[in-house]
Amino acid sequence: MVLAGIVLFFVLSASSAGLCAEEKGFTLNLWPLFTYQRDSEGSRSKLRILGPLIYRRKGSEQAEFALRPLFYWIKNGRENSLTVEYLYPLGKYRKEGGYSKNYIVPFTKFRGEQGEERRESYFSLFLYFRGQAEEGERYWGVFPLYGHLVNRFGRDRIRFYLWPIYSDVSDEGAYTWTFLWPILSGTRGGGKKAFRVWPLGGYKEEEGISRTDFILWPFFIKSMRDLDTDDPERGYFLFPLYRGVRSRRTRQVTVLWPFFSYGVDERNRYKRWDVPWPFISFSRGEKLRRDLIFPLYYDKEAPGDRTRWILWPFYQCWDDQFGNQREVVQRYLLLNRIKTVFDDKGEVISKQVSIWPFFRYSREGDEVRLYLFNLIPLRYEGFERNWAPLYTVFRYERSASRKKWDILWGLYERGDPWE
Repeated sequence: MVLAGIVLFFVLSASSAGLCAEEKGFTLNLWPLFTYQRDSEGSRSKLRILGPLIYRRKGSEQAEFALRPLFYWIKNGRENSLTVEYLYPLGKYRKEGGYSKNYIVPFTKFRGEQGEERRESYFSLFLYFRGQAEEGERYWGVFPLYGHLVNRFGRDRIRFYLWPIYSDVSDEGAYTWTFLWPILSGTRGGGKKAFRVWPLGGYKEEEGISRTDFILWPFFIKSMRDLDTDDPERGYFLFPLYRGVRSRRTRQVTVLWPFFSYGVDERNRYKRWDVPWPFISFSRGEKLRRDLIFPLYYDKEAPGDRTRWILWPFYQCWDDQFGNQREVVQRYLLLNRIKTVFDDKGEVISKQVSIWPFFRYSREGDEVRLYLFNLIPLRYEGFERNWAPLYTVFRYERSASRKKWDILWGLYERGDPWE
């Protein structure tokens, strides 16, 4: 009876407020069960049930519905688009104009694009896939039994039969076949030649540009590169005893890899020592200085760019110059991040502070935002929609023309509810 009386009191109070302030719209707050708001014209409304779990919002151009974190639906009339996210980031459907995309990791994926001069699609379900290339040619397959792909994975054509027993690839005039991958393969056409019986021996050549030969890989490798330039490079690798690379302007020597390595680039007056790589390394040049003692210390300085870290991953810092702006990013224990952008006079343009798991703060001009808590320190729209509202118990936003507060998912809310 007491609970019923409290609920009835809120309903009567909210209803009276709506009748007395019709120009301001209607608001009903039965927190934490649900909150509802509607503007005076009835064109915009917002509903929250059980805090952030169930959310519905309707505007003049966009409608949204969420059952967090399982499902989020967005329809935008201005962009003629529909977005549905489910178990984000595992599943997503997106359609805009003639383009559509749908996937559920790792089970299925669909991508399609249609236009007056373009029609392309791809669909996969577990090990089965099918698609249509831009030119209209269809392809399909069931991995690893049989497959034929067109304009996929950066290649013109790919086929396989009982992979890894046999496969072949055609790309830019070159044809490569492989039997018992990666053991036996050969390439011809497009100015390229190759043959290998791995790991016994083989070669790969791009006529007039480069060639690599190996015997008992990785123990002996010989290479020639940049043959079409005035500074061709030749290299020899006798693993792990010796590696030498030499050209007219550069040379590099490695002894007992990775314990000692020395390199010189006379064009840039650059030298580098690794003793051993990748734990201790020093580089010096006209435009570069680099010192590394992993994991204690790292410092790299080049024109418009400086990177430092101390006791990795405790502290890292990137200092970069982009045109008239300077950007400084600092990380503490990887998850805590401070980003500051300065103008050419050294004045702060924007600042972002993310301290896991407590809060995140941003300021850009007159725009200020503060959110508590910060359990998932990832700034992607999908995470902002599906996950961040579940643990953001306090929101504060401010600009030159407005202020907005939201505490405990509508328990206390102040400001324009439609922003």
